[in-house]
Formats: sequence, structure tokens, C-alpha cells
Amino acid sequence: MWRPRPCCGQQTKTVVCPTKQKCINTCSYSQVNYVHPTHTTITDHHTIQNTHFYPQSTSWGQTTNQVNVYGGQTWPPGSNPNQGPRR
Repeated sequence: MWRPRPCCGQQTKTVVCPTKQKCINTCSYSQVNYVHPTHTTITDHHTIQNTHFYPQSTSWGQTTNQVNVYGGQTWPPGSNPNQGPRR
């Protein structure tokens, strides 16, 4: 195989090409625990039924009026001893 010889005193050139990109994808797994608390309140509702009674009583009363009527006039008109003299 024939190769050219480098010339005397000349340096070899070096060319750097752009970097080739190589992508590697990885996957990982992690566990996240979520806590969702629940609170239950039990309330007992108690109803008190108050029953009211209104007893009714009835009473009867009787009044008596008294009128005294005498047999007639015993004094002559104008001479009543309870009245003062007439003027």
C-alpha cells in the first residue's frame, strides 16, 4: 500500500468535528403515598315532647238580693223623722 510521506518539517493538521449527540433515556419508579383522612361525627338528636294540659273547672255561684218592703208609710208626707224640717 502506498502512502504519501509527510513532507519534511510540516505538521499534520488535526480537524475536530462537531460533537455527536447521543441521547439515552432512562426510567425510574418511585412510590408516593397520599393519605386522605376522613372524620365521622355521630350526633344523636333527641326530641322531648312536652304535653301541656289545661284542666277546666266550673263553679256556680248564686247571689241573693234582699229588698225590704214595709206595709206602707206610717208618717205623714213631709214629717219623716229621718229628714230635717222642710223649708
